[in-house]
Order: sequence, then C-alpha cells, then structure tokens
Amino acid sequence: MRHHNQSETVFHTQSTRQGAVLVIVMVCLLLISLVMASLLKSTLMQRRQMLKEQLQVQADWLVESALERAARQRLSNPEYQGEVWQIDAEELGTRYAGSAEIELKSETDGAQRISIQARVKYPESQTFVITRTKKILL
Repeated sequence: MRHHNQSETVFHTQSTRQGAVLVIVMVCLLLISLVMASLLKSTLMQRRQMLKEQLQVQADWLVESALERAARQRLSNPEYQGEVWQIDAEELGTRYAGSAEIELKSETDGAQRISIQARVKYPESQTFVITRTKKILL
C-alpha cells in the first residue's frame, strides 16, 4: 500500500487550483474577445450607414442644383434642351465625382409650360451609387 505524504497532497491541490484558474482566465479572455468583436462589427455597420446617408444627402443637393442650373440655362438660352453635367470631385469638395442628366421638354397641356427633369448619379463610377430623379414644371 502506498501512502501519500502531505507534500504530495499539497502539490496536487495546488496544481488543480492553478489549472482551474487558467481555465477561468481563458474563458474570460474568450468572452472579452467576443464582446470586442461585436463592438467592432457594430461600429463598422454604423460607419457604413453614416456614409450612405451622407451620399444620399449629397445626391439630393445635386439634383436640386441640376434643376436650378437648367432653369438658369433656359432663361439665358431659349434653345437649351438639356445636357449631361459632369461634376468633378474638386468642384463638389468631396472625394467623389457625380453626374446629372438634365432634360427639358415642352408640355402638351396647352399652357406653354416646360418640364425639367434631372437624374443624378452620385458617386459616379463607384460600387455603391445613389440615383435621384426630380421633375419640375415651369
């Protein structure tokens, strides 16, 4: 029969405690890593959404500008029928360029009115493009 002396029992108890502490530390690190990954994902999604909203607002302003440009052009030139307005990034003060297709048509309602339609694409030549279309009658 083998007898355990007191030093073997203390060593065995200590190594068991150290192993349990190591497992607890590893589980805590895993949980912290999961929380950090979740926070990172949430931050990236919020950033993407904010960029999308910025692009939509810029496209809204560009379509308004295109309509104003068309009205000014028509007042100075009665033969003006529209254009494709290329707007470079420097002119916009942004990283992206845009374009606006402007089209003027005479309305056939007998009131001598003209419709102006603008279709904006912003940012142009990117994977994600916002398109806005607006029509007014003069």
